[in-house]
Amino acid sequence: MRQRLTLLSVLLVGVAIGRFSLSDAVLAQEGETPTTPAGDQAAPPAGPGTEDAPSHEVGEVPAGQPRYLAALRTEIEALGLDGACDADDAQRAHCAVVIRGEVSHRTFDLRMAYSDVTDTVYLYVDHFLTLRADGESTDATLRHMMELNWRLLVGKFEWDPADGEVRLAMVMNTDSNFDRRAFRSLVRALQDQADRLYPELTRIAPQP
Repeated sequence: MRQRLTLLSVLLVGVAIGRFSLSDAVLAQEGETPTTPAGDQAAPPAGPGTEDAPSHEVGEVPAGQPRYLAALRTEIEALGLDGACDADDAQRAHCAVVIRGEVSHRTFDLRMAYSDVTDTVYLYVDHFLTLRADGESTDATLRHMMELNWRLLVGKFEWDPADGEVRLAMVMNTDSNFDRRAFRSLVRALQDQADRLYPELTRIAPQP
């Protein structure tokens, strides 16, 4: 008799647990929040994230500003860079940041043109070099930059023959979200490449 009562008790507990789990599953499927057993604590709300687990939260977007402008400012500050970002209109913004090289011992002006129209952040080192169209070393330097473009996994060199400006540039897509880890990686890659390649290129085309 005692064994039967024990078995019955175990069965009743199993049924209760099964109903509790099934109820939570149904609530979750319907978009409702399942009940939390006593003693358990709900996960804290998502914050700015970490390097290994960056947040994709946009946060509250002020009226008249692009949706990821606040995230841009937060990430620039997290990287410890000197710079500022300003909205051009409700869909566009620009940032100006100073990056420093340990190899070249130079500072570079990093610019960012962010657009919700094209869903991109265009990052470039402003006036990385100046190559006049009729310069003696221009052809050799352009050839070497094209060879570098072939080898670089991230980034590319651009040249404007009208004024001779050379940019080292990258593009980040924001069509689905603002990937904070990707943004930090691109900024660091630009900083590293600008610092590493400047001495190499200026040996071919000395700058004033």
